Amino acid sequence: MYLEYWNLREDPFQNVEDTRFAYLSDQHHEGLARLVYLVQNRRLGGVLTGPYGVGKTMVLQLLAQQLQSEGQTQFVKMDYIAASSAALARYLLSAMGYAEDRLTQVNEAMDAIRILRKDQRKLTHTTLVLDEAQAIRDAEVYHFLHLLTNMSLLDGQGHPSGAAFTIILSGYDDMTTLLATDESLCQRLQLFWQLEPLDARQTLEYVQHRIRVAGGDMWIFESDALETLHNAANGIPRKINNICDIALMLGYAANVRHIDRAIMEQAIEDALLPVDKYKAQGKDEEITQ
Repeated sequence: MYLEYWNLREDPFQNVEDTRFAYLSDQHHEGLARLVYLVQNRRLGGVLTGPYGVGKTMVLQLLAQQLQSEGQTQFVKMDYIAASSAALARYLLSAMGYAEDRLTQVNEAMDAIRILRKDQRKLTHTTLVLDEAQAIRDAEVYHFLHLLTNMSLLDGQGHPSGAAFTIILSGYDDMTTLLATDESLCQRLQLFWQLEPLDARQTLEYVQHRIRVAGGDMWIFESDALETLHNAANGIPRKINNICDIALMLGYAANVRHIDRAIMEQAIEDALLPVDKYKAQGKDEEITQ
């Protein structure tokens, strides 16, 4: 509705994992680089954590894009739901090209993977990414992942030539506490990387980057409006997107040329959940004291 008014080619603040709009702060760059290192060097696995909406899925999307362009690993990603270890195994095998819906036990799945492993044409190195992994509550799922890390690829003489799987778990902050219940799996995960919310400078850069990619004037938002935005959104990209989208709509409706603090405050009022409004108000009070 407001795209033509703001001279935008497309919506700059959709909450979708479109890598063209990816803004990577230093910590996002380093997290991505470390994950790429894990896979390229056939390490057993790692963990990516952070608050909801901080950009974990976008990092994973960029990881998939890079790895698939290199073609050195088979990339399998799924959003974890409360499922049995056998269901997870069936999904993995299906993604690897082994169609078998009758598997009901993990040991059957492991036998199938071992059969694939004997033929290098059927089993190459596989990167398994589980997003929303904080939802894992079943010890058998952790055990299945543990078993995958025990597997290796075989060379032409039938000798182990490297890990068959690199496992990446991504989820909410408390996932590391949940993982601690399975020490044997934790010892096999060689990277724990925490993504933090954007700071005030990064929030400004994030907004301007998305506006620029969409073809608009990156100075649409005035500086005091962006400061207000950062305080309300707590540096969470998903919240930033929601608020900025409404702010552009309000600016269009008011027939203004820039988004000032007053419009931003109205957008925040319209966009944020009650709990977010409470947190934002508390921050404002701290600043004035």
